[in-house]
Amino acid sequence: MDIAFGHSNMDIDSLGSLILVKKLFPSYRLVRSSRIHPAAQNIYSFYAEYFDFLNATDIANEQIDNVIIVDTCSCSRVKEYFTHIRNPSPNIQVFDHHDTDSCDIAGAEIHRGKFGATTSLLGKMAIQKGIFLASEEATIALTAIYADTGRLIHQNVCRADYEVSAWLFDMGASLKLVKSFLETIKEEQQIAVLNQIRPEHTVIRGHAVLLSYLELEENVSGLAAVVDKIMEVQNPDAYFAVFSIRKEKTILLIARSQTKTINVDALLAVYSGGGHTLAASAKISTAAEGQTFFEQFRASLDTNLPPATTVKDIMSKNIFTIPETTTLMDASIFLEGADRTAVPVVDTQGNVCGIISLRDIMKGRKNGKMQSPVKAFMSKPIISANGAATLREIERVFYKHKISHLPILEEGKLQGIVTRWDYLQFQKQALQDIPN
Repeated sequence: MDIAFGHSNMDIDSLGSLILVKKLFPSYRLVRSSRIHPAAQNIYSFYAEYFDFLNATDIANEQIDNVIIVDTCSCSRVKEYFTHIRNPSPNIQVFDHHDTDSCDIAGAEIHRGKFGATTSLLGKMAIQKGIFLASEEATIALTAIYADTGRLIHQNVCRADYEVSAWLFDMGASLKLVKSFLETIKEEQQIAVLNQIRPEHTVIRGHAVLLSYLELEENVSGLAAVVDKIMEVQNPDAYFAVFSIRKEKTILLIARSQTKTINVDALLAVYSGGGHTLAASAKISTAAEGQTFFEQFRASLDTNLPPATTVKDIMSKNIFTIPETTTLMDASIFLEGADRTAVPVVDTQGNVCGIISLRDIMKGRKNGKMQSPVKAFMSKPIISANGAATLREIERVFYKHKISHLPILEEGKLQGIVTRWDYLQFQKQALQDIPN
């Protein structure tokens, strides 16, 4: 028998991947995990017949020759299946979009690529092979891609995710059903938890971080969806939610990030947690009280969080300035020659006293004042920042003051300049560098 399965606690991307495996490798039987992630439970229940899953115990007496594993390359996340496989060395293929994770599944052939979801990786294969899907199968796969990519806006999204999504639309995927399956805050208990959580906003090593602690009598299904909703609304760099489950005497730690600097998977590894760079969780059995654990964890972030990127890291040190006595005509010629749209203006002591831009010069030209000094038309008072300012802080400056050039001063002296273009280009590159 040939079989295929995803990681334990199967999520929506596992289900989407397996529905495509069934089409790409029709001789393989799908095997379900003993646990289905709460966010995937509804789609699993509605489409159970399309998967025709075996339980892991069903394969105990079968000769397993070939194995396909989707959405993980970690042996610890698939051990529930291998305890029932008698063949000590089956042929194993792994399809996984987490291209930064090392594979510890012995003898596995790895299929990877830069995709926002493993379903997209397999979807590209299906497109190339001319596979046809039923509308229900296409809906399952599209739900998986939307789930793992935040409806195609997360930082792990790539062109292939859009291409496969378009193909799934052509196959008859229902966007209405996809939306319904992704509305994860439905249960009364989830809503109650959402109303109880009071996240604390704080800055840790330059990062805007949310922290929350909540005690629950028993575990509530779908807490991760609650954390995701808060993350979506409040938009921090990272969110760490600690839940103390009294009945189980355990701590549930759920972490989310949206910056490559904060790798929550690595941060939670010390608690034997797991997940991705931007999303991870850990279930911890501890003798410490929940509040004590929370305070200890909070303190650990001061040491374990790497420092945030600052203005000093992205500013241009190749600074052009012009004296305040320069005429608008000469300033216009200077800007054209330097290929700049604006530059700082300095007074006789060399202090920055304004910004002159092509727009300012245009006002002078319209009024026939091109021989006037730039100090009569420059933008002032000067809006500036220091080199220790974080990108969050300068983002707010750009939005609030509607400026395009931000001088960086240290003790009143010009050290560099950051433009809106610099900021946007850095952010664009940062998003491209985030691993799946």
